[in-house]
Amino acid sequence: MVDLTKKFDVLVVGGGNAALCAAISARRAGASVLVLEAAPKFYRGGNSRHTRNMRCAHDSATETLTGPIPRRNSGTICSG
Repeated sequence: MVDLTKKFDVLVVGGGNAALCAAISARRAGASVLVLEAAPKFYRGGNSRHTRNMRCAHDSATETLTGPIPRRNSGTICSG
């Protein structure tokens, strides 16, 4: 359990992709962060539960990811 008498700089409500990105960004900037998620464990993660087969944008292959996504003529990568 979380000590709710403690003060936090940032409160993030929900545990989906955008919420967790916000929480990580705030923490990296030095803020103390509390993430509240009401969903049962099986349903946590918001819509990220449905995006498991999407590609990650990256510059080169890693141990887990294959090579980069080829850039289109416009030079931009669409994400959704």
